[in-house]
Amino acid sequence: MRFHFFKRSKKVAVITGATGGLGKELVKHLLKEQYRIIMVARSLKQIEQISLHYGKDVTGCICDLSHANEITYLCNDIRSRFGQIDVLVHSAGKISPGPLDTQSDQMILDQMNANLTGAILITKGLLSLMKRNSSIIFINSLGGLLPLKDSALYSASKFGLRGFALALSMELRAKRIYVSSIFPGAVETPMLHKEMKSGGSVLNFCSPPLSTETVCQTVLKAIRQKKLEYYIPKWSGIQIKLLMLKPGLLKLLMPILEKQGKKGLKAWQEQQLGSAQKDKS
Repeated sequence: MRFHFFKRSKKVAVITGATGGLGKELVKHLLKEQYRIIMVARSLKQIEQISLHYGKDVTGCICDLSHANEITYLCNDIRSRFGQIDVLVHSAGKISPGPLDTQSDQMILDQMNANLTGAILITKGLLSLMKRNSSIIFINSLGGLLPLKDSALYSASKFGLRGFALALSMELRAKRIYVSSIFPGAVETPMLHKEMKSGGSVLNFCSPPLSTETVCQTVLKAIRQKKLEYYIPKWSGIQIKLLMLKPGLLKLLMPILEKQGKKGLKAWQEQQLGSAQKDKS
């Protein structure tokens, strides 16, 4: 898909994973903030639908983050058409729950590429367009702070993403390019439903799933404030960080956390069932 030519009357934001539940909401919110949007996603059909809905201020580009050559083409294409990018939001993500010995080599690569390697390559490829006061924002996860049983690959990729963001922020500080990471708990999206159908962690429900609106508002806050890290809910991030000062405590506290998560999961499932029945009536 070819890009539209944007006038520099508006700031430009690049959003990866732009057709996902969170990505679509980010497009809408950043348009309200008068940004022109470059949507990056794998689904041509969904990109076309969203682009047609919003018109000339949104353009789309097909890119599978599991293929480095597609990322190279994407970055070259954007650099050839734009003089500057003001915001880069990494919203793409993937999780395939299950013990490590059930994960194929391709499943391992897909998760690491979508959650970590792809974000690194796109950041490197577009960094030359990021100028003073621009923002790079990573949508991470509380799973990037707390290891998740039977989701070791997801935890590894998200822990790695946090390390990359922290190091990158120091590297870019002198250039006044600001790096922020957002750590939400579970977010009410199709990805969460798919994850739980595949045996996702009950720890997702130690607190109620967040709305996409809450995460989008935090992204906007990060663009304005340019702080290093944001945790949603804030108290969960503080608790997890304190807990991880002594990782050995996880073995003792995990039964308590899992009990709390199972209770939250049951409440969520009952809510979903009630909503489905209401829709049918």
